[in-house]
Amino acid sequence: MRIFPIFLGVIWTQRTRCDATVSSASSTITRRSSESPDRSHSGFVRAPGDGNLYLDGNLFNFRSFNAPTILEGGEFQGRDIFKSIRGFGAPVTRTYTLQIANEGLEYGKIPPSSGHITGWDKNSNDWIYNEDQWNKMDRMLCLSRHYGVKLIIPIINQAYGNPEINHVGDFNDLIRHRYGIWGYLDAGKRVDFFKDRTMVNSFKSLITFFLNRVNTCNGIRYGDDNTILAFETGNELNWGSYANISSQPAPAQWTIEISRHLKRLAPNILVMDGSFSRHPSFAWEEEALKSKEVDIFGYHFYGNGDTELFDMLNAKVRKYGKTLVIGEHGFYSDVHVWRAVYQRMTCAGALAWSLLPHSEQGGFLTHSEGHNIYAYHVPGWERQTSPNFDTYEHEVISSTYDASYVVLGLEPPPKPIPGRPEAFIVVNGSRVGLSWRGEAWAAGYEIFGAEAWERNFHLISDVIPDNVEAGELFIPLDPERPTDSLRIPARKSKSREPHKGWRDRKWCWINRLFHRGCQDDDDDDDRYRAHHHQGNSLLDMLGNFIGRSSMTVLPPMEPLRHRHRQHPGGWYAVRGVSADGIRGKLSRPIFLDAAWRSEDSS
Repeated sequence: MRIFPIFLGVIWTQRTRCDATVSSASSTITRRSSESPDRSHSGFVRAPGDGNLYLDGNLFNFRSFNAPTILEGGEFQGRDIFKSIRGFGAPVTRTYTLQIANEGLEYGKIPPSSGHITGWDKNSNDWIYNEDQWNKMDRMLCLSRHYGVKLIIPIINQAYGNPEINHVGDFNDLIRHRYGIWGYLDAGKRVDFFKDRTMVNSFKSLITFFLNRVNTCNGIRYGDDNTILAFETGNELNWGSYANISSQPAPAQWTIEISRHLKRLAPNILVMDGSFSRHPSFAWEEEALKSKEVDIFGYHFYGNGDTELFDMLNAKVRKYGKTLVIGEHGFYSDVHVWRAVYQRMTCAGALAWSLLPHSEQGGFLTHSEGHNIYAYHVPGWERQTSPNFDTYEHEVISSTYDASYVVLGLEPPPKPIPGRPEAFIVVNGSRVGLSWRGEAWAAGYEIFGAEAWERNFHLISDVIPDNVEAGELFIPLDPERPTDSLRIPARKSKSREPHKGWRDRKWCWINRLFHRGCQDDDDDDDRYRAHHHQGNSLLDMLGNFIGRSSMTVLPPMEPLRHRHRQHPGGWYAVRGVSADGIRGKLSRPIFLDAAWRSEDSS
């Protein structure tokens, strides 16, 4: 779907007058706006060893969400997710890892255009870097700085020897590029990523490039960028004797060497151990816990049983004067478990999995984890009408929001006021109507209409939520009657969907290698089929439909002075409403000509 530039100068003038004629409760009530520029955090985050995090001398413990698409989306999605995260007490999120192209290798599906690393250059004896992807990261770091959001960045992924879930490329792909090995499992059998000297040095070369990169957006070297809270050595790293998969943590010697290299290049940025052992009693080796090079130790909790391990893990980390961060958690069987989990977690940080932004096509990006579990969106809705939205969403967002302030000793404030949405006219089949790019923290939107040659905008709708999938937000309009109230039929609500039965199937793959498997290997789990075709629609690495929308965006229109003024069309604008009923800013008005079908209507 082609997105045309929506707004012209003439419409900007209309917007100014429109804002003046439509009252907003936010003008008399003091509330935080998702766009307000007063929460920029300029210092480096510190971990002095008391189990907490601090920023400029103030407590900076956090409860927030992972944002796995943050490095991959365009500017609109980046801004939306940062506005979402900045609403929480201490605005922190965790990205996903660097992407490693593997399209020409066994099981490969990451094209060179998507990889930060695309191969190994034997002539230069170095990795081949995709500048386009690094430029995209530059822009996201700039946006993160602008919105005052701190980032935890895991460097490399591990897919447990399972090519089915290798959606972004992992260290097995680094091995394959470095040694010229085609087979996925073959690479893991032949080369130990953590012990092989060539791979250790090559990984350090990648880190050197990473941290010495100078951001093309703001001129700041990555290793000097206080936007980054921590570099994490990797995502869910574990080690063993078979195909690089085991329940042991990454070897302490490797973790310390990599952490020392990170510290040398970025002395003011924290280092987080990305190990993930499935045996918490030896989650991290003692040598790593003792090391002055490692500041934070991470662990992931999925399902109710995992959280029972918190006290033991926190005590282990605190014994060595280090800081614990739960880098991922969620998928609890009962929605009421969330608040109990936050009461139990007393560590410096906890990041739920996961949060997705609005789509440029209107609506939201969505992703299924299987067993009725879906990615979340702010501010969360109790009433869900689209299939790929979680019926627990409202409570998950609300409990995390409240916990993000309570952990700082603060009373949770009202939810942020949404900023200015971006409306546009679309054609859906034979009908014309309104859609918009939503704003973070908007619980719903009001639509206003005005005659073509008037400045008096009328409220013509109730509050309309936009919790629909990307490209499915469509409000039919009659441009000959722009001030008439809209009659929008209510969508059918989803029934409450329990989260019971989820299991972490990546361990099933490991069992299957040893002919044990899992009892529910044949379950329909979207999390491990996201790379397959579904009908005629292709799914991307996170399960988002590509090119689903059948709607077409119309180019900008404006009323023609020579045309007869009777029923020439109308102006429309949209305004977000916060979860607490506070009105945000009105969108810039857009014009819909009654003769929109005509080639010369614009």
